Amino acid sequence: MRSILKKIFITTGVFFLVNVILLISLKGFHAPMSKHEPGPPIDKPINPKFPLPVTSTKSQPSISKTNTILPVVVFGCNRPRALQTHVEALLRIRKDPELHPIIISLDCHNDETIQVAKNFGDKIKTIIELPDLGPIHVPSQFEHMSGYYKIARHYNYSINYVLNKLNYEGIIITEDDLEVSPDFLDYFQALYPLLIHDKTVWCISAWNDNGIDKKTAREPTLLHRTDFFPGLGWLLTQTIWNEIKGTWPAGFWDDWMRLPEQRHDRVCIRPEISRTAISPEGKKGVSQGQHYEKYLKKIVKNTVPVDWKSIDISYLIKDRYDPVFQARIDACPVITISDLGNLNNDKNCAQLRYSNNKEFVAIANTLEIMNDFKSNVPRTAYRGVVQCQYGSTTIYVTPTQQPWNGY
Repeated sequence: MRSILKKIFITTGVFFLVNVILLISLKGFHAPMSKHEPGPPIDKPINPKFPLPVTSTKSQPSISKTNTILPVVVFGCNRPRALQTHVEALLRIRKDPELHPIIISLDCHNDETIQVAKNFGDKIKTIIELPDLGPIHVPSQFEHMSGYYKIARHYNYSINYVLNKLNYEGIIITEDDLEVSPDFLDYFQALYPLLIHDKTVWCISAWNDNGIDKKTAREPTLLHRTDFFPGLGWLLTQTIWNEIKGTWPAGFWDDWMRLPEQRHDRVCIRPEISRTAISPEGKKGVSQGQHYEKYLKKIVKNTVPVDWKSIDISYLIKDRYDPVFQARIDACPVITISDLGNLNNDKNCAQLRYSNNKEFVAIANTLEIMNDFKSNVPRTAYRGVVQCQYGSTTIYVTPTQQPWNGY
């Protein structure tokens, strides 16, 4: 019995000594948190409207700004006055003709419009007059919308010509009824490196669909990621074009760009304050002024000078943007539509939740922002969230689906 107790004592002592050694060797070690334990706090921005500043480190390099030749391709048809006004505006803001050559692309063979283009002489790079490409085949149900098929063919021919015949790396696409901000060209020049660096981004747009004066924060450098393709002044690379050109649609090219088959969960970058606006000439286009009176003519463009070369845009990279974006929303209380009338000036932000498209439309109508969907994506939305200003409060119209699993 005594020998057995001795063995037990020795065994227990050895076990105790081994554990002491292990504890000493693991000093300072912290076990990983379980999925039920709260994670470390995320710093909240002082003002939830704006992204947290991102400092440049080895693990988070800033995106270098390098000048790239980005021609401006102006699409026109039969609006000579619109073309004259638009190109004159581009010439006023252009600092370097070599960096931003202007190419005018014309359909319709309208003599007056062609003459306006020719009058610019050597101020522009070249004029593309669409050749005879034969009759357009329009499905019978869309015969009243044949203009959209002409536009799609025009875009297909000229974009391919500029990117693959003239061999530019990227192009800025505009239309003759667009007004441009003073920093329109600088904006695209600054954002082009992001487009090359972050493969989750496939276009840069100058347009905010909800860019009505009272619906935007007055912050000219604020930019957003969006799942919705905005167009209306946008930057396209040769690489993306060669990816999508093979299945370019016969009509309604912009809605085709919004389909999941083209987007592949990639985003566009858009500004808080538009860098384009629709001129009164926009009422005379193929769309017959759709949305013009209610929304489009109210979109305001930026008028504040911005030194884009000094702005660090690396916060827009997906891995950095997403956690800050979500933390900013999570910091905002959830309210209902009936609470909007009682918002205090000291409430920086709030969430309005929707669980289906019908609920989103009701909220959008109350906020007086665009209420439609394309490929089930609301205009300006990112991860289902649409944001706008309501007085001094930033409203996030947020899906109840959390975490976000897609449209």
